[in-house]
Amino acid sequence: MRIAILADIHGNLIALEEVMRDIEKQAPDQIWCGGDLAWLGPRGQECVTYVREAGWPTIKGNTDVWVTGDPQTIEDEEERQVHIGIAAAHEISEDDSRWLISLPFGHSGPGSLLMVHGTPESPFTAPFPNDPPSEFTAYEGKAALVIYAHVHIPFVRRLHDDTVVANPGSVGLPNDGRYATYMIIDQRGPDWTIRHRHIAFDIDAVVEQSKSFGGPASERFLSMLA
Repeated sequence: MRIAILADIHGNLIALEEVMRDIEKQAPDQIWCGGDLAWLGPRGQECVTYVREAGWPTIKGNTDVWVTGDPQTIEDEEERQVHIGIAAAHEISEDDSRWLISLPFGHSGPGSLLMVHGTPESPFTAPFPNDPPSEFTAYEGKAALVIYAHVHIPFVRRLHDDTVVANPGSVGLPNDGRYATYMIIDQRGPDWTIRHRHIAFDIDAVVEQSKSFGGPASERFLSMLA
């Protein structure tokens, strides 16, 4: 069994298309999507359409809630209004908004595999790879291998109870700003092999698209991409 897992597309259609070209070469049995499809990037609606039409198992990320116009977890009123404005600028269709909201928080697969966006309890928070062990207790005992997204950093870590957690990195806003990343998982009997794939994409073209999109979304997207 081979599973390709991608997440955190963030409206970067150019990076998504490059990743999909590479995924096709890897010939996975399944493709899973770990959420955050549209937020901030210049082609948010197109990315939602792409993933929805592909029919992959897809889970809800924090920004999949925000992009529908619900600034959940944002307490500062000024920042809430900024989030509402960014969501409006993305112009996600009502039907796609309902689909995003209805997405599950997790997806399970063969061999005790679980995919979530943040933690099994919430898509709005997740630890960074070098955080202390106490920050990872939410994943213990949930599955032998837990995949989570959110932090945009590809890594693998074994917890003290032998649970393995791994992050596929980000398609649309990679932490190094250069290569879109995703994960290939191969199951052979009881064993898993985890590989991260780093895919080049036309950053200049993405920057131009984002500048054309404009507004606070573009400012934040370009700042994170840089």
